[in-house]
Amino acid sequence: MTSATKIERPKSLTDMAVERIRAAIVEGKLSLGGQISEAALALELGISKTPVREALLRLRADGLVDIHPQRGTYVFRVGAEDVAQICRFREILEAAALAEALAADRKGLIAALEKNLRTMKEAHRSAGARALPELDAEFHGIIVQRSNNAYLRDAYRLIEHKIHALRWRLPANSEQIGHCQANHAIIVKQIREGKLGQAQTILKRHIRDTQDAYLEAGRVTSAIPA
Repeated sequence: MTSATKIERPKSLTDMAVERIRAAIVEGKLSLGGQISEAALALELGISKTPVREALLRLRADGLVDIHPQRGTYVFRVGAEDVAQICRFREILEAAALAEALAADRKGLIAALEKNLRTMKEAHRSAGARALPELDAEFHGIIVQRSNNAYLRDAYRLIEHKIHALRWRLPANSEQIGHCQANHAIIVKQIREGKLGQAQTILKRHIRDTQDAYLEAGRVTSAIPA
């Protein structure tokens, strides 16, 4: 008897609402600090307010939504100090993840990162601006996901969606886009040559450069008062 093809369980309304609302926040369709209306979202998504409310609670756990009793629900805001702390957290986590990923599967790590570099280069050449933030996120995600350390991966989830939202808000003509590709290529070169320490140093510097780009873009505002 042959095994039957596994039937995938359909996504719940809450799961679908999480994906749609998260994308709207990350891609800037919902502004940082803007108030969120459950009723408006429910109408736009064509569902009741209950799955929307459940989705917003899950997005709060991702750090994308702030829920203030008696005041309402808002897209997250971050101030300059928040960005600095998030990027410092990234430096620590990604440098550690790189060491573990290199030790776990050097060839697999290099192959995945080189594929990402080729795809990003092609997207940049063809003016595929929408693909670039996703490919940037993918590059850093490869390092973390290949670390084989569940605790590192869980810790990274605390900030990855906020970082992705900030990444999407960089101007299309930002010099950081070109620098990003160049830095990624140098990091991969150092990994290929087995120079872990140098790769970690360049990775950290790259993250600090990204922090400056977020601040210079003028997209970051102070946090909502408690």
